[in-house]
Amino acid sequence: MIEPQQYGQQALQEYLLLDYVQRLETRKYGHRAVHIHMSRMKPFHRRDYHIRVATNTFESYVKLYVGRIFVLTNNDLIFVWKDKSIADVEPAVDTLRYLFRDDPLSQDDSEETGFCTWYNLNTEFQEFLLLCQHLDERAKKLQQNLNMRAAQQRDKDETLQPIDAENLAQLEETIHSADLSEHIRQQPVCVFAHGGSKELHPVFDEFFVSITDLRNALMPKIDLASNRWLFQHMTEVLDKRMLNYLCKRTFKTHASSFSLNLNLGTLTSKDFDKFDETVRRKWPGNVIIELNQVDLFSNLETYLKVRDDFHERGYRILIDNLTVESLSFVDRKRLKADFIKVAWREEMTDNVIRKKYGEMDSLVKNSGRERVILCRCDSPTAIKFGQSLGITLFQGRYIDQMIARQRRAKRAAKAGQKPAATKPAAPKPAERKPTS
Repeated sequence: MIEPQQYGQQALQEYLLLDYVQRLETRKYGHRAVHIHMSRMKPFHRRDYHIRVATNTFESYVKLYVGRIFVLTNNDLIFVWKDKSIADVEPAVDTLRYLFRDDPLSQDDSEETGFCTWYNLNTEFQEFLLLCQHLDERAKKLQQNLNMRAAQQRDKDETLQPIDAENLAQLEETIHSADLSEHIRQQPVCVFAHGGSKELHPVFDEFFVSITDLRNALMPKIDLASNRWLFQHMTEVLDKRMLNYLCKRTFKTHASSFSLNLNLGTLTSKDFDKFDETVRRKWPGNVIIELNQVDLFSNLETYLKVRDDFHERGYRILIDNLTVESLSFVDRKRLKADFIKVAWREEMTDNVIRKKYGEMDSLVKNSGRERVILCRCDSPTAIKFGQSLGITLFQGRYIDQMIARQRRAKRAAKAGQKPAATKPAAPKPAERKPTS
């Protein structure tokens, strides 16, 4: 057998799967497995993003059911667990069927061509072992195609060290004692005035902690996002610090509403209850909760439980971090979210306008053009693209620059009017043009 170090990062999963199943033979009773045939779906639904969402759907089951999840080279998923029935895992598979409901495979229940295959290792161990051996052989043949990706990953690892539990403990202690205000950023989501005007009006301001600035200030040589679970724990700590900051400090926003980017788990914490009592109930405008779509689909049951309650309490919900690809299976109306954010990328002008413009136009229309926010807009091209789809809400560095110029122009105009309103004398020091 090939040594594990000879496998690429992704193909290593086949080796680990076979090794795991071989060692399982003497203690196979009580184990079951499901093989999700992602490779049988349409190419559009087999992109890296979709695979990450599908994998995250099983993460909670890994902990609860002493399970192992394997992502294969062809993007298939295999989940093996112990001491629970197939019926206990069916909800996760049903979630995937819902997420990929636009793909014909999601409705195919046949054993030979269907969406998934179930195995009871009490009686079907040899059949499952043969499958794993076949997958291992195929991984060896595909190794050459993975070499370039492995080399790129090594280059990245040499630049930043992955975060570990010790790094996290140090970072958490620093976060608790540091002045968080130095790392809090405020960025508006804006709408253009009617009648073809280029004037922008802030609809709400997003408050968030800049992870990049935080890393550069506290741990410049550590890749904070290298471990998903440690990174999520860190963001939950930041959530609580942000909420405490808003409860204790007087903060200003140019809009009547503001948003916070939070983890779903934070919404059921005592820190959030305090924020709800201290800030939200006294706030005259809307408070919008921004949820990362990966976090949402990884904890869909939690979202469905809290969603209606939060709407009744006056909150608005925004699904963040969407891409052109993920738009196809995020149904804003069915999820009862108030807004969705789609991230702008320069390649949209090539890949979307030429090939997928019609599809994206339909998806934006179905979501509600006034409910879609195009974020990360760093150029006029992004604005033109969004407006061509009927999108009216924008966020990003270019919007920040436009807002800054707009405010400077208004201050200059206001300062210039003051002398005309009084006697034609030299302006007083207080009437000089303010600097930006």
